[in-house]
Amino acid sequence: MKRLSPFAVLVIFGLIGLLTGKFGLWFPFGLVAAIVVAVVQDRRAKAAPKDQSATDG
Repeated sequence: MKRLSPFAVLVIFGLIGLLTGKFGLWFPFGLVAAIVVAVVQDRRAKAAPKDQSATDG
């Protein structure tokens, strides 16, 4: 796995919340972290040079 998906980040934070018994604390942090991961991945995808040979038939 190269990148961690935003959903995986949310699941990890949710599991931490369940294990510690403080789901109400960890789940909002997970939502924020998932949004941050999605934005960062989107910016990196836009900044990366696109390889035209990979998309050509």
